Amino acid sequence: MQTHLYKYKITPGIVEKGKKTRLTVSALEPQLAFRDGVEYKVEVWALVRVTIGDYRSKNNELRLPAEEGKLSFDFYFDLESEYYIRVFEEGKKDRLLQLSVYALEEDLFNLRPLKGDFHVHSCRSDGKEHPAVAAANYRKAGFDFLAITDHLRFFPSLEAIEAFKDVSLGMLIITGEEVHTPENYVHVVNFGGESSVNELFEDDCDEYYEEVEKIIDTEVIDYEDKFTYAANLWAARKIQERGGLAIFCHPHWLNDTYNVPDSLTRAFLKAGFFDAFELVGGNSAHENNMQTAFYYQMRSEGVNPPIVGASDSHGTINTKLFDRKFSLVFVAEKSKESIIEAVKDHMSVAVEVYEDSVNYTVHGSYRLVSYARFLLENYFPLVQKTCEEEGILMRNFLFGDERAGKRLEELKNKTDEFYKEFSGH
Repeated sequence: MQTHLYKYKITPGIVEKGKKTRLTVSALEPQLAFRDGVEYKVEVWALVRVTIGDYRSKNNELRLPAEEGKLSFDFYFDLESEYYIRVFEEGKKDRLLQLSVYALEEDLFNLRPLKGDFHVHSCRSDGKEHPAVAAANYRKAGFDFLAITDHLRFFPSLEAIEAFKDVSLGMLIITGEEVHTPENYVHVVNFGGESSVNELFEDDCDEYYEEVEKIIDTEVIDYEDKFTYAANLWAARKIQERGGLAIFCHPHWLNDTYNVPDSLTRAFLKAGFFDAFELVGGNSAHENNMQTAFYYQMRSEGVNPPIVGASDSHGTINTKLFDRKFSLVFVAEKSKESIIEAVKDHMSVAVEVYEDSVNYTVHGSYRLVSYARFLLENYFPLVQKTCEEEGILMRNFLFGDERAGKRLEELKNKTDEFYKEFSGH
């Protein structure tokens, strides 16, 4: 994280490549304001190096007088890249500050980043907190969306949504469940489905077996354990019929052996009937390392499944897991439908944060990883303050604080407004 992030700001923080943009640098504390009439040197450095000897954009050095305690200037961003904005007081060698902006091609410039978790448990299965309390704690930690996905249970996600039905929130609470079809060791997340898949076989297990056998009898299955393959194909299709995202979960979860044979994981990813692969989750570094290694191996072979990161959280208090594995999704609008569409379109990355909470790895396409790292260091830490207040208020609202509900109404658009200021559109 930049050392000057909480002392100075630059607006906008996101700019469109190929367009001249007006940037303004200002202090967040009055004693740090730029001195009117004093000339400052501003350097603009693109992190992307184009050719040998070309370390920075052309015409990158500007000399500006401060006006009303601010520095404003126009700049043409010719590369999709993060740019360092360095400010020097005239006559001094050491820079006064450094901030960053990111220039994007039009397609990505028009998408909004959301931070979310696709796989969360509550006390309704083997988690610790009430579904609504878990949601409040996720908002406090800076999340834009989550789904409660309890084992074999869809209703806890509805419970979390119902708890806040009388107040508007700045975050999305999305329906979900973890699906465990009979005689099948593979776990599948139903993210955003309109109804339960687990309840289908709980209500009529005979029909489930009949439909799985029909898949075996009528479709080509290039895998020796045809029942397990067909059971997962059945689950994925049922989730998709309900408008949900079918996510293949933690194949390298270590429970005496890896949960899913590598041969079956390979078959699933090659077939592509799951909508997304849970690339990192709330497992050990060993397990996540094996999953990411398998993913990159498959990519080298021409198989490129959409990915998500998820915590598989079983608690949000006194735990190091729930906010350490997550996704950034780049969406056309803040809605469940747009999140699902973005994941399917490979517009998501998986993030794993290490125990020191400073170092982290982002997985996905090179382009999105580069942008995501900028956001994790320059955007999400700033919006965190509003999210934290909302999360505390959500929890208070659950316990009958009417003032918390009124304040939530006041804050419901604040993160959206902050993003508009940060992105300039």
